[in-house]
Amino acid sequence: MRITRYDLTTSKPNIRFKAAVVADLHDMDYSEVLPILERESADMIFIPGDLTESLDLINSNKPRLGLEFLKRITSVAPTFYSFGNHEVGACHKNLRHASTLYPNRIAVLPEWREMILSTGATLLDEDYVVYNDLAIGGLGSGLLNPRRVPKYQWIEKFASNDCYKILLCHQPEYFDRYLRPYDIDLFVSGHAHGGQWRIFGRGVYAPDQSLFPKYTSGVHENRLVISRGVSNSARPIPRFFNPREVVIITVQSK
Repeated sequence: MRITRYDLTTSKPNIRFKAAVVADLHDMDYSEVLPILERESADMIFIPGDLTESLDLINSNKPRLGLEFLKRITSVAPTFYSFGNHEVGACHKNLRHASTLYPNRIAVLPEWREMILSTGATLLDEDYVVYNDLAIGGLGSGLLNPRRVPKYQWIEKFASNDCYKILLCHQPEYFDRYLRPYDIDLFVSGHAHGGQWRIFGRGVYAPDQSLFPKYTSGVHENRLVISRGVSNSARPIPRFFNPREVVIITVQSK
């Protein structure tokens, strides 16, 4: 586990904050992540999806490390969480009850929303909040939608805010496909796992981008930050020249 730091600037006045990004935990062990967050003392913690994989109520005894982690970190700093493809798909994968109880393919069961909110985190599901003069929104995965297109129409209202705008968007490929034209100052993503293997500084494969993908890590256009993630959920395929990371973003006015 490493700490990756990005220092960004903005032309908007009176902006200064430090945010920690924890992407793609996938219900795995967080013992290396928590001490980093405690030491860094960030103003906010962003979780841009794939925190958990246990969004079903049948396996009630299954460890829910993502929720446990979420509850722990809300005492460290205000935490903002948006869904990734694993959250919206988990309650439908191999579960016969999902189509019976929720025929409209509800992405996340209502019971799970209540559990998430009980941790003290702010859940951003196709909406936004204003916190300390920052507008923070969350765009979910389009996994269950027709042609897998995310529900991004609400972003026009979000982008019309005058304050500094941050969008948690799990899948970075959405930036080119749907989001670039919007007046949004910072996008925070994960999903690509750094390309799993990195050769000559480039990721080899990422879901929804295929081989040698464009967006796997780093900062793009001074406003799209992509985390390589904090877990290796693609086991037994190991990461290669691609360490797990907690990303620290510092933004200040020029």
